Parts: sequence; C-alpha cells; structure tokens
Amino acid sequence: SESGVLLDLLVEDQAVGLKRMRAGEVAACLCSSPRPVAGARALALGAMRYRAMASPAFIARHLAGGVSGERLARVPAIVFGPDDRLQHRFLAALGVEGGFLHHLCPSSEGFVRMAEAGLGWGLIPELQVAEQLASGRLREVLPERPVDVPLYWHSWRLGGERLDSLTRHVERTARHWLVALPGA
Repeated sequence: SESGVLLDLLVEDQAVGLKRMRAGEVAACLCSSPRPVAGARALALGAMRYRAMASPAFIARHLAGGVSGERLARVPAIVFGPDDRLQHRFLAALGVEGGFLHHLCPSSEGFVRMAEAGLGWGLIPELQVAEQLASGRLREVLPERPVDVPLYWHSWRLGGERLDSLTRHVERTARHWLVALPGA
C-alpha cells in the first residue's frame, strides 16, 4: 500500500469483532456495537444499508401471493453464519419470533450467488448488489423496509501512528460509502 502497511484481514460477522479485540487477536475491528472494550475507542462511521432481496424466480415461486413476515419465515432464507442475527431481527420487526427455514453461507459473494440462483431470500448490502438490481437478477422483497446497521470502528487507544493513520483512512472512506447515522 502507499503507506507501507500490510494487513491481515479476518472476515467475521459484525458481532464477532469485539470478541477478537478482547482476546488481543486484532488491533482494530469493524462492528455494530458502539461500546468499546477496555483500552480501545469506538468511532461511529455510519450505517450499512441492507435490503431484503431475492431472484425474480424465487419471488414468483414463493412470494407471488404477497410478502409478510409469516410467509418469509416459511420459505428459505440465506443467513451468513451462526452469529448472523440480521434476518432474525428483520423477521421480528415483521412480527415473527423464533426459527425459520434458512441456508448458512459464510461468504458474502456466495450469499449473493445463492440469492441469484433462487435458493432463498436474504438481507444484502445495497452497495454490493447495484448491478444485480439494475439488471433485474435480484429484486427487493420489501422495498419499503431497508435495514440500516450502524457500524463502528474499534481500535486500541495506544495503537501508534500507523493504527491512527489507518483509522483516519477508514473514517474518510466510510463517509463516502455508508449512510449517515441519525443525528450525525
């Protein structure tokens, strides 16, 4: 990189990053919790906007009669992994508690491919699927119900100039790509 910093990136669900910081396994993490671990700071970056998506074929086969929380809970969903609770929270907001049919796919690219293939519906970052939406390969299941997940950059307070420089870069980049948090 131009700054001479090499990164060892670990891809996890947003909820897992702070566990790695507490264990001393990472110098910084991106997660959905605003509360830093002891000795760290948390910087509000913005929100990642997710949309409930599925292929046109999936919608025609499973949701042609209309979309409700109960119906979504009875058709296959796609969940990133066992720590991913986003679809659970989405369904709870629609009045559905408890379990639902779902595939597990711990790959963001694989998640989109599964949705395109008609294997299920899922909440996908809108930034990731602009091309699929424009081409019609994916459609929104409930267009009026986006889910904004706040993101916070956590880093050690005494991480040194390189970590501070990386933090400034992350903050600048986030302003360009993320949705502003309410009140920001």
